[in-house]
Amino acid sequence: MRRLRRIARSQAFTIVELLIVIAVLVIAAAIVIPSIGSAADTQAISAARVLGSDLEVTRSLALTTQQPHSLVFSPDLRSYKVLANYSGGPYASAVAIPHPVVAGKQFEMTLSRQDGMGAVRIVGPTFGSKTYVTFNSQGEPSSGGTVAVESGQVEMQISVAALTGAVTVTRVSG
Repeated sequence: MRRLRRIARSQAFTIVELLIVIAVLVIAAAIVIPSIGSAADTQAISAARVLGSDLEVTRSLALTTQQPHSLVFSPDLRSYKVLANYSGGPYASAVAIPHPVVAGKQFEMTLSRQDGMGAVRIVGPTFGSKTYVTFNSQGEPSSGGTVAVESGQVEMQISVAALTGAVTVTRVSG
């Protein structure tokens, strides 16, 4: 009987051991939970990265083809497209170039229609006095400027440097 009690005691957890495990779990949760963003946070960050990448691709296309390429935002700021030799005409009649990666598709993007980006809005593209940016054959932008994307409480800003055309993505709020 004594032997069974000794075996049972050696196989059980003490209250101190349980408290230590609970304390470790609480500390881990306190570290992990704040870093998990909401769906809106993720949408804004993803949309900003997509738009930043598309600006860089537009610049690269201008460099490699030696022709001006523009990223033009729609008047309702719900979409944008990439155009070659854009002269500033109406958005609706401008035909986007073929997408450089997706065969058979034009290079036009509506962020809110993309999976996981339903709540994203494009806000205030300002490139000089225009709502588009054109990169010349040396990759220089017609004007430096910014555009923002919002989703929920998060706003991300995408900037194009005036002289170099370098694209940066930064979190503004949220």
